[in-house]
Amino acid sequence: MTPSLGTRSPVRSFLLVIALLGLILTSIFLSRRSVHDIQQASVSVYKDRLLPTGMLVNLTATIYRKRLLLETYVLATNKPNADLMNATLDRFNRRIDSLLTEFERTELTVKEADQLRLLRQRLTVYNQLEGELSTNPVDLPAARQALFAGSGSTAFGHLAQTLDELASLQLSVGEELLDESRGETNYIYVLTAVQIGLVLLIGLSLFWHRF
Repeated sequence: MTPSLGTRSPVRSFLLVIALLGLILTSIFLSRRSVHDIQQASVSVYKDRLLPTGMLVNLTATIYRKRLLLETYVLATNKPNADLMNATLDRFNRRIDSLLTEFERTELTVKEADQLRLLRQRLTVYNQLEGELSTNPVDLPAARQALFAGSGSTAFGHLAQTLDELASLQLSVGEELLDESRGETNYIYVLTAVQIGLVLLIGLSLFWHRF
């Protein structure tokens, strides 16, 4: 016996409603996954971008304080106590090592890791020159000033440049993460619009079946 139109219509409506509900559930699942991705991106921006940027600020400040202390020692007429200055430099160096270690533990891109290695290399070169300037008290002041203004200035300039480039990389990667978050947000808006459309279709289907 061939099913009548009245029998087939409820079945088709039921199957249509089930299909639409399935699509809604799928879109909800995709929306939840996108929200999770946005949350992960936000955490990454904080842990791997903002915190390391703060470390770089502290690192730059400490390195410049070292430079100013050494400048006072080399160029000043009334020299500060050498032992006190060396103790202060040692404290600054320990602070720098601690900040670099913390920075290295964050999530770094390949470019950032390469830049960090370059920073360590240039810091080693500068520290060696710093050691030459802060020791050997029998050296003539003119010789120290020449080393400070020549090789010392060049090494410090390279060090400062590397810090600037590393900070720029931090900002560029942070902007990429924000762009990804914006893309995920737009994706959620699209899924929400689809969900609303599917709900309206279900409502129209039920209304059509009832009347």
